[in-house]
Amino acid sequence: MTELPEFSRARLFTAFGTVLFVDPSTGELRHGAFESSPANAYFESGKNSPEGHRQGRLVCVADGSPEPIHCYPDICLTASQLRRQGRSDGATTLELIALERGLLTLRSNGRFLSAIPDGKVMHRAATCSTWELFIASENWCTDIEGTAQDGAWRRDKVAFNKSHIASYIVQPLIRMKSNRQPRAKKILIYGYTKWSHGRVYYDLCRHLHDRGYLVDILDWQQNHAQYARSLISYYDFVISALDGISTLVDAYDVSFDKIIAISHHEFDIRMLIEQKGIEVFERFANYGVVSEYVYCASMMRGVPRPPRVASLGINFDEFYADVPETLTTVGYASSMSVKTFGVEWKRGELAEAAVFDAGLAFKIAGSTGNQTSFHDMPAFYRSVDAVVTSSISEAAQLPVMEAAAAGRLVIGTPVGHFPLKAYRGAGIIAPIEAGKFRAFTAATLRYYRDTPVEFVKKCRSIQEAAQAFDWQYQIGEWTDLLETA
Repeated sequence: MTELPEFSRARLFTAFGTVLFVDPSTGELRHGAFESSPANAYFESGKNSPEGHRQGRLVCVADGSPEPIHCYPDICLTASQLRRQGRSDGATTLELIALERGLLTLRSNGRFLSAIPDGKVMHRAATCSTWELFIASENWCTDIEGTAQDGAWRRDKVAFNKSHIASYIVQPLIRMKSNRQPRAKKILIYGYTKWSHGRVYYDLCRHLHDRGYLVDILDWQQNHAQYARSLISYYDFVISALDGISTLVDAYDVSFDKIIAISHHEFDIRMLIEQKGIEVFERFANYGVVSEYVYCASMMRGVPRPPRVASLGINFDEFYADVPETLTTVGYASSMSVKTFGVEWKRGELAEAAVFDAGLAFKIAGSTGNQTSFHDMPAFYRSVDAVVTSSISEAAQLPVMEAAAAGRLVIGTPVGHFPLKAYRGAGIIAPIEAGKFRAFTAATLRYYRDTPVEFVKKCRSIQEAAQAFDWQYQIGEWTDLLETA
């Protein structure tokens, strides 16, 4: 772990966007608006715990002299104030636990520090959830090396509400207020926070942070005109799918040379050309695509700038499950129907028909209008025995990789990156023509339904192949994309 100067200090911001401060009139630790709260409360570094976590204490710094803050289940007070109240000493040594995406929590004697919505700060929570999350102004708080970085907290289902922690989106405005300056670049992703895009952006925030970057996501379904210019100036680059380029440039006045453009599908290339002209691709800080399939589509559209391929990955351990023993239920993990430029390209009804032809149950994960959280998708894959995709156009479909990691039988059309994944052993390619797809998929499902031994064998081989899809093997393409901008 990096050695720190004695008494390194960091300001702490809450999940509400407020900052910790000490009320000068009462000596109470509270949290309030950054603009109106005195900058007098800090987390001060100490020695490391046996588990590898940073230890330290909260202090009030007035007139340059630090005063310890004691934490109780109902209140946190400075040392001088607790003596006035006749209280015994509270918790002063706190364990700083780095979580993910620059989030941290503070714990002592099995209890977490909580920022209560009414402005109070209490040391009483048995489980770390949203109120227990903090963002620090300094890198040393969450740039953790060695044993503490292995994500041991994820395995503690009692002390950490992993779902709430993962679902919390770090608001870029909070990060800007913290003024943290990472070792690598500061990246703002402008995009959709749900469904497959949300999954990709969440993963990028996690894995790039572990490599020294600071990466946050700005929801493109909200209006950010009031603060967009000041916010975006804090970040070095903005990553955006091609769908978001026009809003960034026209509404938020972002220059093209600050944008790293990412194509997630051949359709968004066509759309951007119609909106901004083909020459716009030369003006971006960098231009990437999520698969070789989209690389070819870009070139065939006449885009003169060759894109960089930044492949998508999955968290293999998150999706891993025991393989099923029999085939009874087939899952479908995409929208049943999507039309773009008048073309129906998802064809979910075709997949459903093939499954029914095989005499099996058909289960849908969700749709664009009725979405299953991407954090809940591992549970969906555990509830089915196979996954079928029927699209006539894709780019880098996540369900085929996620289902493979879960050890499910995967059958899909030869589009996007699936032919390459299947070639490596992670699935079975079905014909693209509707009639042939339906007949082949139904026959394949019937075969594995009727031969459980072969079904289990196939699922295990698919799962073994899926280990190569883990983000650890793909993230380097994304750092290359950032570093060549």
